[in-house]
Amino acid sequence: MRVSDYMSKSPVTVKSSADYNVAFDIMDSGSMHHLPVVDDNDEVVGILARRDLQMAARYFREGPAEISDVMHTPVVSIAPDAPLSLAVKQMMKDHIGCLPVMEDGKHVVGILTETDLFRALTDVLDEKG
Repeated sequence: MRVSDYMSKSPVTVKSSADYNVAFDIMDSGSMHHLPVVDDNDEVVGILARRDLQMAARYFREGPAEISDVMHTPVVSIAPDAPLSLAVKQMMKDHIGCLPVMEDGKHVVGILTETDLFRALTDVLDEKG
């Protein structure tokens, strides 16, 4: 089982210079909990979780704030051809809920979330069942 077997392909991203309210809108419309943050060259520079936005809303009180002010860095990522078990270990070690999937270490080609890992677990359990 490889990361590419379970990752969400062509993930939605958000620019680091965008206002954090833009990220709220993107997450709400797509029922997402994580967004890779990219710069003007579409290179991943951070990761944004819904809880980061909720904390930012309390801190900035609906005032303007760029995503770069609330995103997490550095970004822990994984390659699409990596074993899925390595992704699970990395997420557990770092206590994170997703991994951007990058082929060249800069550009995101997918995202692997806890939900994707539950899908993989279901597949394994169904095979054993």
